[in-house]
Amino acid sequence: MDARRLEVFRAVARHTSFTRAASDLHLSQSAVSQQIAALELELGGPLFDRSRRRVRLTPAGAALLARADALLAGFAEAHRAVAAARGAVEGDLRVSASLTIGNYVLPVPLAILGLRHPALRLQVTVDNSEHVVAALLSGAADVGFVEDEVERSGITVTHVLDDELVLVAPAGHRFAALTEVPLEELAAEPVIQREPGSGTRLVAEQHLRAAGLMPETLRVSAELSQIETIKASVEAGLGVAILSRSSLDKELALGTLIALPLAGVPIRRQLAAVTVTGATTLPAARELIALVRGT
Repeated sequence: MDARRLEVFRAVARHTSFTRAASDLHLSQSAVSQQIAALELELGGPLFDRSRRRVRLTPAGAALLARADALLAGFAEAHRAVAAARGAVEGDLRVSASLTIGNYVLPVPLAILGLRHPALRLQVTVDNSEHVVAALLSGAADVGFVEDEVERSGITVTHVLDDELVLVAPAGHRFAALTEVPLEELAAEPVIQREPGSGTRLVAEQHLRAAGLMPETLRVSAELSQIETIKASVEAGLGVAILSRSSLDKELALGTLIALPLAGVPIRRQLAAVTVTGATTLPAARELIALVRGT
């Protein structure tokens, strides 16, 4: 069974329209019709009922659609396995990255990788560290990048970069007169937190707790999942936040935010690549890890 024909079939089934499927696939309607006709000839019967204004699946078509995703995933996996065995950098590379890395560290390495290998198609999702690991373990990602130490069976962790977390406040805040912020001053301020499962939040809470400030006692003004939203909220005066210094280049250059260390609490962490233990790492994934590391 031809994978391209199966992709065309799936598109028609999902759109219930040859016209919309053709537009989605950037094909002519006649080309879509030809692909479906060839697939029906191969399988020995009609896959669509074309007798009404809207295209409908026949029982045979419904049976094929139920298996189409798995079949196409199998085709893709076979292609990727052969490419990996040849050392080729081509096909799909599925990357899952936590927010700080995905938004502020990966763009340049991804661009370099894509320019080096035009036959490579990058599929990148950005989520918190917990979801990155879940995507890797479920097979939805080939390589992940996280901002905290991962202790999960079946996962291999490779250090790629060091990072620093700092306290962020709006320009003109009373903290601007300080060189570092005492913990008791942080405790007196409204704080904007990342969502549960965030690597940034986990590392910050670990360091605060070790220094004697219980995260549960902070005056939390908001819990937000997007770094850009947190920065805008800090600028607007909703509260202070603990963020990666690497996410603050633009705001620090413009002078809209200030970034200070916490007194006696240097918050440093390792940014890491994660792969499935024992699985073959794709050449594209290995090269991306090297680019992130700066080698």
